[in-house]
Amino acid sequence: QHMRRRLVASSARLARYTTKADATRLEAARSASLADRSSLAAELSGRWIVATGAPQQTESAGDSFGFALRVDEVNLGVLRAALFPAPPKQRRDEGHLRTALIFGASCHPGLPLSLAAKPLVEAARAELAQRGAERVMGLAPLTGLCGWVVEEQAWERLSSLGEFGDEAAGAVEAVARGVPRPGHSVLGQGTFSAAQKAFEALATAYARRDDPESECLAYLEAGGGPPPPRGGGSR
Repeated sequence: QHMRRRLVASSARLARYTTKADATRLEAARSASLADRSSLAAELSGRWIVATGAPQQTESAGDSFGFALRVDEVNLGVLRAALFPAPPKQRRDEGHLRTALIFGASCHPGLPLSLAAKPLVEAARAELAQRGAERVMGLAPLTGLCGWVVEEQAWERLSSLGEFGDEAAGAVEAVARGVPRPGHSVLGQGTFSAAQKAFEALATAYARRDDPESECLAYLEAGGGPPPPRGGGSR
């Protein structure tokens, strides 16, 4: 019995030491290179787990969930999800599916989001599928889209994304810069309408750009295909 208590005490001290060491390394990785941050994520992935919070019920939007990526007592990342009520029979007959959203993925700055989000998304998809979700969609802001369009002068290569003419290109440039088109006094509804489809094509390209901190790319890389089975590194 005495030996058992000593082993438990030793294990507790080791866990506290490991937790402190992990936290220190994560803080140091804030300013590290992408390669070093990726290496740290790969090392921690052998010990991290995904904890699922109890669902919160709402009257209009169904159930909401929270998922947390952890190593021991160190929080590495979070993800939110919402499961909407099942559609009525008539809408199901029309092809409507019970839908869930995942959103709000974030992680410690010492890790690339593209790596930290993957176990969170996998755990969320498995949990949502078990609760009846037939379609899971990712929702992410495209922060910096207009700045990217201006920096890349992306309106000049719209022809490679679809059948867009000069009007669409001019409208995209005006919207991205936030100024009226030549010959127009205001940036109005007509300009937005002329730019809409072209901007949607550019937004898709922007969402798929190679950015390890992009929430949208994290969903794209972690998603697709049927939900993963329950078990493994989540609980």
